[in-house]
Amino acid sequence: MHSVAPPRVPALVPPRSSLIPLLAALALAPAQAASPAAAPTAEAELPAVTVFGVRSVAPGQTRITPDEIERQQALTVQQLLDNVPGVDLNGSWRPGGQSLNIWGFGDVEDIRVTLDGANKGFEKYRQGSIFIEPELIKRITVDKGAHSVRYGNGGFGGTVRIDSKDAADLLRAGERVGGLVKLGHASNDRQRIASGSVFARAEDGSALPWEFLAALTARDSDNQRRADGSVYEFSATHSRSALLKLSLALGESRLTLSHLEGRSKAWAPFAAKRDEVPAPTPAEIARYGEREAWLRKVLWRDQRDRTDALSWEYAPAGQSLLELRLHLSQSSSRQDDSRPDSISSDFASSLGKQSHASYRDRQFELSNTARFALGPTRHALAAGLQAQQHTRDTLMLLHTRTQDPSYNHGWMQPYYMPSGTQRSQSAWLEDEIRWREFSLTPGLRHDQVRSVGQPNLAPRYNDPRAGHDYSAVTHSGWSYHLALAWRASSRLQFFADAGRSWRAPVIDEIYEVQSAAASAPATSRGLRRERLTALRGGLKYERGDWLSSGDAFAATLTGFRNLVHDNIHKRFGIMVEPGTPRPPLLPFYRNLPGYRSEGLELETHYEARRLFASASLAWMDGEHRGSLRDPWAARNQPLIDIGAPKAVLVLGGKWPALGLAAGWQGKFVAAQRHVPDDEIVPYALPPSKGYALHGLFAQWQGQGRLAGTRVGLSVDNLFNRAVQPYLAEAVYAPGRNLKLTLSQRL
Repeated sequence: MHSVAPPRVPALVPPRSSLIPLLAALALAPAQAASPAAAPTAEAELPAVTVFGVRSVAPGQTRITPDEIERQQALTVQQLLDNVPGVDLNGSWRPGGQSLNIWGFGDVEDIRVTLDGANKGFEKYRQGSIFIEPELIKRITVDKGAHSVRYGNGGFGGTVRIDSKDAADLLRAGERVGGLVKLGHASNDRQRIASGSVFARAEDGSALPWEFLAALTARDSDNQRRADGSVYEFSATHSRSALLKLSLALGESRLTLSHLEGRSKAWAPFAAKRDEVPAPTPAEIARYGEREAWLRKVLWRDQRDRTDALSWEYAPAGQSLLELRLHLSQSSSRQDDSRPDSISSDFASSLGKQSHASYRDRQFELSNTARFALGPTRHALAAGLQAQQHTRDTLMLLHTRTQDPSYNHGWMQPYYMPSGTQRSQSAWLEDEIRWREFSLTPGLRHDQVRSVGQPNLAPRYNDPRAGHDYSAVTHSGWSYHLALAWRASSRLQFFADAGRSWRAPVIDEIYEVQSAAASAPATSRGLRRERLTALRGGLKYERGDWLSSGDAFAATLTGFRNLVHDNIHKRFGIMVEPGTPRPPLLPFYRNLPGYRSEGLELETHYEARRLFASASLAWMDGEHRGSLRDPWAARNQPLIDIGAPKAVLVLGGKWPALGLAAGWQGKFVAAQRHVPDDEIVPYALPPSKGYALHGLFAQWQGQGRLAGTRVGLSVDNLFNRAVQPYLAEAVYAPGRNLKLTLSQRL
């Protein structure tokens, strides 16, 4: 293996002038091939535009609809979710520098993300965690809290389920083949978006009904700009994404296969979760030239993400005891980084001259739901078996150590980002019992997680005398959940959830090491499970014909409390309990006493023929027992990952006869001053000021001869406010951004 210099000029895509005709031709092809009988008439009309916003759909569950995805025109999934109560964007505004925080849980292993049922997550240090193109998404459902035995081993903050688009979502009634071209532009970073899709289904009465969708999306932009006009260096976007999806109806069963992939290439800082890249000094510019001096501050990043999923559902008519579902998936996220040849430093603490990180997941799940009655009660008894394998491979080059055998001549796994594999085997059982206006749902789950590290190639970090032990370790245990709901009337429902769950330490936590000379050099194979007691409760109110005939109002109030025990964290500060002897080989991670988080949320939504409005409020608080530095301290410390109180208001009008909807959104975030006062960087976050951001939006759906045309216009940060959200780690948000999209059915 040898060093490969990054290209000087990233030639990623064909010229823009050639990309748009290519996408147009892709979408035109099926429309030209369709028979006249299948083609839509010139007078056909699409449904009037409706903007629902984010809304509560079940206790503790919020959904982002396709109309809301269209309205926001977001760059990333994380930005889409930042308007959901209890959910906050964590990190910077670089495309690869964002993760999520739900109910005060901000670590990647605490937020479960699935795409078409496949687990997604990238835990590389100081990087984002989700790399999914929003243009390929149909809907997002956020289930907050660890309140389902269908998921295990982590996900304390909740589960984010992302579903990709289907052909059925795009085909009109009676239409067999169609195409869609979409173009967009954003003013802040001069972003250009182009996407094209083709979709088709079998003829009515076909012996093998099928549906097919193929879609491509391209994004290119310059650097983003802050409110003061300054450039947010190395924040440009250059990405390509694709979706293929096939559904087959096989008698009384249905088979769905989906493939999604994305790739981006760009110059980027090692830590995508950061603000300004330090500018080169005059001496560096004089020595290397301005361009080379800037590039010495960053690296060339080639990022690839892929998801393949197969789902088979079998629910024969008249067989209420049989509702089978089989799910198989494989997903991967990979980053390959390299620094310019002129770099002479090792950058050992930031992945060296070159680095390669790959995270892969394989999953199997088989479940069945049996529906039956026992006396006065009705049951939906569900059971499932699951197996998962998670593998992470890492490698870096320290090019000044190529003559040093203790560093394996420069090629080694980063000691702070080890390679390894985790295999999980699980079984769960859940019974939804209904009696009159009550429902009771007990659930039980068992997980067994086996972790094994890959010994470091460098003898310096594979030394048994320093406590470096990469052998296997197993964690297992039970999870419990109980949900109660009471429909007090046709409009009012009360709900309550209680559960206990746990997570095994991840590969990094078990097998991260330091050299023998460090204060805590050893692997952490003795870590205990991190445990959670989760409580959630509230009420949901729904009413139709409230202010006018045909309108609808809904409101959900939710309170929650999470108690975490034996939380896992790096060892620093007070290394051992005062007054106890210090072992010679301390492990790098340890279990701390725990912490709590709690909060309240209110979500409301109103929809009428000519008016829509929504409002959400979220407040959270939490604290550690002791602190991260000193778990034996008498004074507790606030949790670092608690988001500031947030309110999001949306108000708009609809003109169905014109196919037009328009409105205003306001986001109001309070100051966050309840922060730790003695934690070690980078774990501490500075206090933040409160702020308000305003935006406008409009959507127009053509009618008659223009029935296939749709236009979206929005303005983010209308008043160009300079703000630093708390969980963005002092990174300034982008300034005013005008976004325009045009889509055309063909």
